[in-house]
Amino acid sequence: MNAPGVSKRAVRLLITMGDPCGVGPELCVKALLSRQRPSDAALTIVGSLAVLRAAAKTLNADLALARAGTPADLPGNVTVLDVNDFPPELLSVRSPTADSGRASIDYIERAVRETMAGRADAIVTCPISKEAIGAAGSPYPGHTEMLAELTGGGKAVMLLIRGGLRVAFATTHLALRDVPEALTEEGICRTGTVLSAALKDYFDVHEPRIAVCALNPHGSDGGRFGDEEARIVEPAVERMRRAGVDVSGPYPSDTLFARAVAGEFDGVVALYHDQGMIPVKLGGLGDVVNVTLGLPIIRTSPGHGTAYDIAGKGIADEGSLMAAISLAAFMERGSKASPA
Repeated sequence: MNAPGVSKRAVRLLITMGDPCGVGPELCVKALLSRQRPSDAALTIVGSLAVLRAAAKTLNADLALARAGTPADLPGNVTVLDVNDFPPELLSVRSPTADSGRASIDYIERAVRETMAGRADAIVTCPISKEAIGAAGSPYPGHTEMLAELTGGGKAVMLLIRGGLRVAFATTHLALRDVPEALTEEGICRTGTVLSAALKDYFDVHEPRIAVCALNPHGSDGGRFGDEEARIVEPAVERMRRAGVDVSGPYPSDTLFARAVAGEFDGVVALYHDQGMIPVKLGGLGDVVNVTLGLPIIRTSPGHGTAYDIAGKGIADEGSLMAAISLAAFMERGSKASPA
């Protein structure tokens, strides 16, 4: 708590606008107008001022957007780092294009530079299209891998959160057929160890209980359905235990997530994308948050995509973005209680 008469500095959050042709611009406008904004957070949008003004017009929003030279330092400022002069006439193409992909990349790169330089405290990223950034020449399959490279943070860990369910991923954006070969003891260990440390550092879980998913049905049933459990996953679990992590598994994923939701575990390590994504998103996307762990900066994101089909209609739900903003501010503050 601050001493009487001493005001705490606002948490400086950069919100990247995401794909200009997706729902990101209107979500940003709604976030700036929302009463759910953390009272001590200064929000600066990294994107296109022209596109944001177009989104505000669509929403009939009375919002005065100002161009900023640097991220805002005080709460209440409604400012935009105008990075990419994206032509508003291209917004009629509500699909992934090289132009929108290039703009998305520009916003992320600028936000990372500002945050790494200490001019912002955390980044909240609106959705991008993997197809669009690919068309723009990006070698990265998504935000997670791009941010790891831009920050020099090594291998990042993707964490999905919905309420008390927290799921980290040993692999991320891969074809399912490539997952078994991509799984390594080292990768699973890093994921579980980073997750355990994050639960202590950001969520005030003093003794995190981590569970690891099996890859195969029934955990392979003693090798009948594969050998990855015995060959990779079990040695990784044992290695983490020796390093002091309270971890158990591998458990069949068809029962593990129900146990985690019931409170038996504080975090789960999923071995591939859909294994962890489906249980987190099953209850809806309104409060799902994507967090990138293992970086030298804080990054959160809504747990949904660009939603081209409804973009520009003003009907996109900002709930997941607001949850991501609140979580980023909470993590930066190092508070003793989770906002969930």
